[in-house]
Amino acid sequence: MTEVFYMLVGDLELIFDDETIILREGDTITVPPNVWHEAKSVDGGKMLTIFKNGEFDIFLEQLSTMTEDDFSNQELMKSFSTKFDIYEE
Repeated sequence: MTEVFYMLVGDLELIFDDETIILREGDTITVPPNVWHEAKSVDGGKMLTIFKNGEFDIFLEQLSTMTEDDFSNQELMKSFSTKFDIYEE
């Protein structure tokens, strides 16, 4: 799923495999599908995140109901990742 981050207030550290970008108020970045990334905001902040397929709420809902056994089930996790276009190594 494509993600768009728009920084409303504060700073955000967006970490990729080979690069770290600092977003500041007013900055926007688009992260294409299947690109691993993580975000950190040490001092807090507010951002708007847009997800292209519009199903991120469903992703989080299903993720929150998973058990340790679910996370250990490689076939289930591969299916889940494919369904929501999540990067896997």
